[in-house]
Amino acid sequence: MNKKPITPAIHGLVDYAFAATLYTVPALIGCNKKTVVLFRGLAIEVFLYGAITRQPLALLPLIPMRVHKLIDVANLSGMALLTGYKGIRKKPKAVGFNLGMVALGITSVLLTQWRKKGGA
Repeated sequence: MNKKPITPAIHGLVDYAFAATLYTVPALIGCNKKTVVLFRGLAIEVFLYGAITRQPLALLPLIPMRVHKLIDVANLSGMALLTGYKGIRKKPKAVGFNLGMVALGITSVLLTQWRKKGGA
């Protein structure tokens, strides 16, 4: 079986970058205030659960990677549904940004080594 290229440490770094992007880009592409606040709320949530996941870049490693994976899947599902939110769907740049972030997140989930070496 091929080893997946994203280690827990890299996944943690990707999550921090993902959160920073969610926090900053919507305002830069001209989203309305409510949409910016929505994305910033998601950014804070992603940052926080990344910071408490048992991975090398965690601030307080509490939750296991398998739980983090479940949260990632739920978040990405919710983000995909947010494409229908008026503040996003009425702005093509926001639609592209949101769907791009969902695609990036899905790619990260699929390429991450979720189990420890030697784990079943």
